[in-house]
Amino acid sequence: MSISKLSHKELIKLIKDRCIPPLLSKFHKGQSGGRVCIIGGCEDYTGAPYFSANAAALMGCDLTHVICEQNAATVIKSYSPNLMVHPYLIDTGTYKRYYKDSEEDVKVENFNKIKGLLQRIHAVIIGPGLGRDEMMFETIRDIIKYILEEHKGNIPIVLDADGLYYLGQNKEVQELLLKFPAGRVILTPNVVEFKRIYDSVIGDNSDTPDHELQGLKIAQKLKCIVVEKGESDKIFGSNGNMIVNEQAGSNKRVGGQGDTLTGTIGCFLAYSRAMHDFKIMETEEDKHKNKTDHDLEWIDYAMLSCYGGCCVTRECARLAFKENKRAMQTTDLNDRVGQVYDKIFG
Repeated sequence: MSISKLSHKELIKLIKDRCIPPLLSKFHKGQSGGRVCIIGGCEDYTGAPYFSANAAALMGCDLTHVICEQNAATVIKSYSPNLMVHPYLIDTGTYKRYYKDSEEDVKVENFNKIKGLLQRIHAVIIGPGLGRDEMMFETIRDIIKYILEEHKGNIPIVLDADGLYYLGQNKEVQELLLKFPAGRVILTPNVVEFKRIYDSVIGDNSDTPDHELQGLKIAQKLKCIVVEKGESDKIFGSNGNMIVNEQAGSNKRVGGQGDTLTGTIGCFLAYSRAMHDFKIMETEEDKHKNKTDHDLEWIDYAMLSCYGGCCVTRECARLAFKENKRAMQTTDLNDRVGQVYDKIFG
């Protein structure tokens, strides 16, 4: 079926019916709610990974992890005891100040810890509060390579913020993403990030850009999904499908709204993996049914996950702005995630 032809109500119903696992007493921790990991957070930027992780947790994620730079870990832990925070990233300045072992030895030791955690994760978000330190970027490259080689690229990766900046600067990372299965990588650029990625990946420098065509070109070139944030959220798939979310949002933009979006998308991806990859609700009858036009491929699940995340985030922003107007802050919308999820999908 082509999800691009469905109305908003039909998309919401499809997400509820196909992407969200039920809460049943027989499921163990992490099986229905999933396990999400946010990779980001440095000494200067601790709010972004928290907002992303908190949104995933409030969406219903069973286990929410943050892998961050060690100077950010204590700060992020102080925001909430609900999150599991791991100080496994090291930037150049911290290494020079505190480590006597060789850089390679330190990298290997910490990366082994990261690999041990990622083996249990269902969806990964890379970029919130990451900063632009080269040592941190190298670890991100190694994480992407590890997921590709050891997990066959099946762990979905959401790239945002400085993760997108790194993508635009590094051809090796672009080549790695090309090897992922279709729909397992999701990019969530704002208008500036969108142009930077387009110029880097496509590079035709069009003076009269058609954003819809550009979005499809990026998605098809990188075999990914692109969520172009803006007045409406446009979701482009590498299969040529596009869905647009035109729900009302907020007239005020606050830093951290995009982090709420990545967290909600990350949780939806974990839900979708439970239904599509792990088939926790598949019965013997389902296994023997012939395919119908209601069968969905993974890329459809991933695009629906993005649409669901946009729905929750935009409604959170609308309600927060309605109550707080110009005084609206990220916490005002981020704290509403659970309430809004239940309103739309409960």
